[in-house]
Amino acid sequence: MWTEADLDDLLEPLRSARSDDQCIEVKESVGKLPASLAETISAFANGNGGTVTLGLSESNDFAPAAGFKPQPIAEALAQLCRDKMIPPLHPSIEIVPYRGSSVVIASIDELDPLDKPCYVATKGRYSGSFIRVWDGDRKLSSYEIDRLMENRVQPAFDRELIEEADPDDLLTDITQGILALKRRQSPRIFGAMSDDAALHALGVTGIGADGRTHPTLAGLLVAGNYPQQFLPRLNVTFACYPGYDKAGIDGVKFIDNRSFDGPVPEILNDVLSAVSRNMRIGGVLDGPFRKDTYEYPQDAVREAVVNAVMHRDYSPMARGGQIQVNMYKDRLEILSIGGLYGNVTPETIGEPGVSSTRNQTLAKLLESTPFRDGVVAENRGTGFDLIDTLLQDNGNGSPLIQNSLTMFSLTFHSADTAILPGNRRDPEYAEWGNRPENGYDTVQTPSAGQPTRRADVAGGSANTASMSESIRRQRRKDIGRPLVMPFPGRRRLTVTELDDAGIRPASDDPGNRSVLEEQMLHILQEQGTVQTPELMKLTGAPRSTITYQLRKLLTQGVIERTQPARSPKQSYRLRQPEPMPRGNGE
Repeated sequence: MWTEADLDDLLEPLRSARSDDQCIEVKESVGKLPASLAETISAFANGNGGTVTLGLSESNDFAPAAGFKPQPIAEALAQLCRDKMIPPLHPSIEIVPYRGSSVVIASIDELDPLDKPCYVATKGRYSGSFIRVWDGDRKLSSYEIDRLMENRVQPAFDRELIEEADPDDLLTDITQGILALKRRQSPRIFGAMSDDAALHALGVTGIGADGRTHPTLAGLLVAGNYPQQFLPRLNVTFACYPGYDKAGIDGVKFIDNRSFDGPVPEILNDVLSAVSRNMRIGGVLDGPFRKDTYEYPQDAVREAVVNAVMHRDYSPMARGGQIQVNMYKDRLEILSIGGLYGNVTPETIGEPGVSSTRNQTLAKLLESTPFRDGVVAENRGTGFDLIDTLLQDNGNGSPLIQNSLTMFSLTFHSADTAILPGNRRDPEYAEWGNRPENGYDTVQTPSAGQPTRRADVAGGSANTASMSESIRRQRRKDIGRPLVMPFPGRRRLTVTELDDAGIRPASDDPGNRSVLEEQMLHILQEQGTVQTPELMKLTGAPRSTITYQLRKLLTQGVIERTQPARSPKQSYRLRQPEPMPRGNGE
C-alpha cells in the first residue's frame, strides 16, 4: 500500500525538476483520462516499467487537482489497460489519500520480451507502439518494432543466401580449416561428407533459387575473400582520439583511424593490432624481472569484438551500420548495431544459464573458425563474465553497459599502467577519475620496428592530483551521462569495517569489490535504505550499471530488498547478519 510519505518521496525529484521523468507520469485527469495516457502506458510496458499518478497538478507544484474524482478514474484506467492495449495489461491500481484529497496510482510493469511491443489497439502495432524518453513518449520506429518482434521467433538473416556471390568468393584456407576441425570433432557426421555437402550442412553455403550454390551471409562473413564487395558496411572501424571526445585537440582529430575489411578472422586480428598499437603499455617489477602492463587486456578486447560481430543485427535495415571500436584518452568503447536479444538484458547478462543467440549459424561457424592458436569464439555464454574478470584483474574496473533497441555498447575504463601496484585487483587504480590533466595526450616516436604507443609520461604516484572540473565537464559532455566518480568524501572500506557491517568479499582479497560496489556499500551503510535513483545520483553511474551491481550484491547475499521484487517503491539495505543462537546459560 502506498502512503502519503511514499508519494512525497516519489514526487520530490519531480518538484525539483518541475517535470515528469523517465519512469513517473503525473496527470490531473479531472473529469476524464487524458488522451495521451495510452501512449504513456505503452511506453512504460515496452521500456523498464513506470508509475502513473492521476489527480495531481504538475503546474501547481504537484498539489492535488481540484475536482478530481478518484473512483471513476481508477475504473477508467483499469478498462483502458484491459481493453484498449494489446496485449492487455493488468497493473496494480490504488486510490491513495494525499493532502486532504485522493490520487490514483498505477504501477505498470515491463512486459516480458516475448510479449513486446505493447501498443494502443486503435492505432495498430506500427503507429501505436511507444517508448519512454525522459519525460515524454516517443513512437517506436518500424526498425525498433521489428527487433522486438524478433524475440518471438528465431532470426535467420545470417543464413540468407548472398546470390551475387559464388563459392569462388570464399577463401579455401579458412573453409578447409573449418572442415578439418569439424571432421576431428565429429568424424561420424562429417568424416564421409564431401567438402561441398559439409559446407552446406554447416550453413557456409546453400542452393539458391537459380539452382546454383551461393555463400550465406554467415559463410561470407567468416570465410569470404572480400565480403564487403557485397555487404559494404559489415565491417569494423577503429578510431583513436587524442582527447575525451571526438572534437580533436589543436587541430588533431585522430591519432589513428582505420576501416577493416575482409573475413572475420582478419578483421579481428587487425582490430587487436590497432588497439595494441595505440594503448599505453607500462611496466611493473615481478621479483627481479620487469613485465609489461597493458591499458586494456587484449583478451577482453577480443571477446568484446567477437561478441559484437556474433550478436549484432544483420537484418536488411541494419546492414548500413558498422561495428565501431573507439579509443579515447580514458576509455575504450565497442559499439554494435542492435540491442540485446531474447532473454538477455543488462540486468541478466552474465548470469548462469541466461544466453540467447540472435545469429545461430554465424555463432556456430565462429566456434570452428581458426584464429591464432585456437578458434574465433567458444560461444559458451561466458563472454561477459570473462570480460568482467579480465578487466578487474587488469585494474580497469567493471565495464559499463548501454543498451537500446538499436545499439549495444561496452565501455572499458582505462587502467593506469604507470601506477599499477603488485596487487592489480586494487580498485583504487581502476578509478580513472583521479588522473593528471595532461598525462597521456602526446605520442611517442617509436624506435625502428616498434609500434607507436601513447606516451606514459605521468609521474608514477598513486597520489596524483584529481583532474580539474573543466575536464570532468568535458567528459560528461562526451558520453552524455554522469561519470562513475568516487563517492564524495569517501574512502575505501577497510576489512574491519566490512566485517563490522556483515559484508564479506568474494575472497580474502578486498580488492575483489569494484570501486562502484564499495561506493554503494558505503551509501547503504550510512543511509540505511536507498532506492536506485538515489544510488544513481550519489555515484553518477547510469541505471543499467547500478542495476547490474545491485543484482550481484543480491546474489552474493550482501544486500536485500525491502519490498517485493517488482515493487515501484523498491529500496535496498545491507543484509542483516543472522543473530547468534543464545546458549542455555545465557
